[in-house]
Amino acid sequence: MLQTPDQITEAINILTPTQFSQEESGENFRIHSEIDILFILRGIMQTNSLITLYPDYASDFILTSIITIDSDKREMVIDYGANDKQCQKALHSKELVFVTTQNRVKIEFVCDQIRKIQYEGQDAFAVNIPESLLRIQRRNHFRITTPIVKPLKCVIPIPGKEPAAKAEVALLDISCGGIAVIDQHPIINFDPGMIYSDCKIALPDIGAITVNIQVKNTYEITLRNGQNCMRAGCQFIELTASMEAMIQRYIIKQEQMRKAK
Repeated sequence: MLQTPDQITEAINILTPTQFSQEESGENFRIHSEIDILFILRGIMQTNSLITLYPDYASDFILTSIITIDSDKREMVIDYGANDKQCQKALHSKELVFVTTQNRVKIEFVCDQIRKIQYEGQDAFAVNIPESLLRIQRRNHFRITTPIVKPLKCVIPIPGKEPAAKAEVALLDISCGGIAVIDQHPIINFDPGMIYSDCKIALPDIGAITVNIQVKNTYEITLRNGQNCMRAGCQFIELTASMEAMIQRYIIKQEQMRKAK
C-alpha cells in the first residue's frame, strides 16, 4: 500500500502537514488525553481511513492505514508496502508524521519509533502510539441531531439569580462548534449576542461537559410533532480540546448506533 507521489492517481486526495500562522497556535487543536487519543485512533482504524505518512517531514510520502492497536504495548501496527526504498527511508527516520481525516476532521500526529514486523504472515510496520495528536477543525462542523425520545439537555445558570438558579433546555443538535436548542424557557433570553457561562451538557456514556455559549441566531421551526417553536443556534466560546474530543466521541457513537439499526 506504500506508494511514491508519481504512483498516486488524481482521485486520491493527499493530505499534507498543517502549517500554522503566527496568529494561530497548533496547541489550540492538540489533544493529550490518552483515552481520547486511543478513541480517535481506533475510529480511524475501524473506518480503514487512508493515512499519509511523511518520514522526517520529507516531500516523499507513504500511503498506509492502521491494522491493529495494542494499548498495553502502546503500539500500533500499520500497513507495509512493496516499495523497499520508501520503507527503508521510513525505518531510518527520526520522526514519522501521519496525516488523515476522521469524520471530515483533519488528524495529525507524530511517532518517533518504528520497526518492521511480521503480522499474520505479512510484512508490517509497528509504531508507537503518539503522546499527543492534532485534531484540526476550523469550520463546517459536523452536526448531529439529538435523540427524539431522550434528547440531550443543556443546564444553563441564570444570570443575576441566586447561584442555585438554573434553567434546562432541550438540544435539537450538537457539533464541535455549538448547539441548537428549543427556545421555550420563560426565563432564559436567547436573543442573538447573549452569552451564558458554565453551561453543562451530559453526554450519555461519555461524560459531562462544561461550556460557555453565545447565541448567534434564532428562527421559528416546526417540530416533527407539528408543534411550532423557536430554534436558537448557539456557538461554543473557547471550547477546550478535551471537551471537543468528548463531543466528537459522542457524535461518532451516535453515528455508529444509527448505522447499526
